[in-house]
Amino acid sequence: MDNKPTKALAKRVIYALKKNKRKFVSLDALSRAVGIYPDVLGDQLVYFSPMIRMDPEVNCRDLLPDLLEYVKEPVKEAKPRKTGVRVSKSEMARYSSIPEFCYQRLTSVGGLVDTSAELSDVDLEILRRLVNKEIAKRKKKQNGK
Repeated sequence: MDNKPTKALAKRVIYALKKNKRKFVSLDALSRAVGIYPDVLGDQLVYFSPMIRMDPEVNCRDLLPDLLEYVKEPVKEAKPRKTGVRVSKSEMARYSSIPEFCYQRLTSVGGLVDTSAELSDVDLEILRRLVNKEIAKRKKKQNGK
């Protein structure tokens, strides 16, 4: 019973139940009003009433309060995707190893390490890829022995 019905389906069912003036609305009558096969609709409405597929005497109008409450629940918003930093192959080709990257980015005139140097997001991404490349190389070397 993990598969919840969609909010759109719940709204269609609510609309059909409100439009229908009968006191008793069977699953078949509701499926004709909504335009969905009874089996498919029953599978979705099992979330609200577990016996709806087995008992033809279940009044679908009794599901209306549960459906209204279900539609009222706020939709969980998807977290915004983080846009990652993109590094081109040509930028990666400039550095063959971690020491070479450090020498080019973190040293000043005469080869002295500049402790005030700050790395940009692109630099950090390049460094991350170089480190991953080095780790993969070492793992391959260990597995080869």
